[in-house]
Amino acid sequence: MATSTPPPNNAAMKFDTRTGYQTAFNEIITQARHTLILCENDLAESDLGSLRNYQRLWDFFSQAAPGRLQVLVAKTEFLAQQCPRFLQLKDRFAHLIELRQIPVHLSHWQKGWGIADGHSYLVRHHYDWYRGELANDAKNIALLKQQFATLWEQSTATSALQRLDL
Repeated sequence: MATSTPPPNNAAMKFDTRTGYQTAFNEIITQARHTLILCENDLAESDLGSLRNYQRLWDFFSQAAPGRLQVLVAKTEFLAQQCPRFLQLKDRFAHLIELRQIPVHLSHWQKGWGIADGHSYLVRHHYDWYRGELANDAKNIALLKQQFATLWEQSTATSALQRLDL
């Protein structure tokens, strides 16, 4: 399973369990220094709400040259209801975090991925399975960036994570 930085020469670290996926997800966050893009169904399986990832993202946003995060999700309920740490980050670093929701007419899209600084990627081949890889192949990164840009353009900013301070 994925436990460390992807090996050189485009060798992928494969995973097929939830633990393997979460380890790879944690690693892609750790590798990001400038940009991090994430595209998933709802991020429920990702361990995004953990204290460990909260600290990683806090460090990512509070460094001398802060990182930027773009997140695309098909469903926002998990983030809104089960990720209070992520919501704290979103409140504190709103200028560095962009969140959009994939429209219903693109619900056939079933692959999740993340890209750290355009140098390494995590891909989960289908939302229903944990099978995927963590690697640094430039061709796959270019393809995932293109797919992300296409989805991003057609997605809408979501107000589902806006908290009311009464």
